[in-house]
Order: sequence, then C-alpha cells, then structure tokens
Amino acid sequence: MRVTEEGLALIRQSEGFRAKAYRDPVGIWTIGFGHTSAAGPPQVFEGLAITPEQGRKILARDVEMFALGVARALHAPVTANEFSALVSFAYNVGLGAFQ
Repeated sequence: MRVTEEGLALIRQSEGFRAKAYRDPVGIWTIGFGHTSAAGPPQVFEGLAITPEQGRKILARDVEMFALGVARALHAPVTANEFSALVSFAYNVGLGAFQ
C-alpha cells in the first residue's frame, strides 16, 4: 500500500520545510520536512542546506521507508486514507514508538 498524495501533503504541512539544518526540541539535527540522519541519507549536520526540491525527494524516500514499516506492523485491513494517516503518525513519532 502507498501513501496518498493527500497523506504526503499532510506530512509536508505538519512538518513544515526548513532549508537549513537545525536542532529539534530534543537536540537532533533535522532538515527539510523533518528528516533526521536516523532515516538514512543525507546525514544531517550543522551548516547543511537543501532546496525545497531536495526536501521533497528526501521526504519521498523517508515516507517510503516508514510506509514499509507501517505495512509490516498492521494486522488488519485499512483504507488508503487510514494507511496514509498511520504513516504520517509513524513519521512523527518513529517506527519503534508506532509499533
């Protein structure tokens, strides 16, 4: 199952875009639409900057990884919108907390 375009838009809106790396409230380097190094490349570090287009590409890769994790964790059928909402939630709290 895939995240809907509306689901991606929800994540983009919820996360907001930051072109320059920043520390989130718990001190983790973050960039773009909430990307951290824990999600995979690129590694985020002080001084890193990206364009909005790069941010959208990074988000698409990150969401794909989270969608796989959510799909593996599900034990009941869900609609496309429910799946997208679950992926958005997992993206926010992390797959470990989601599971």
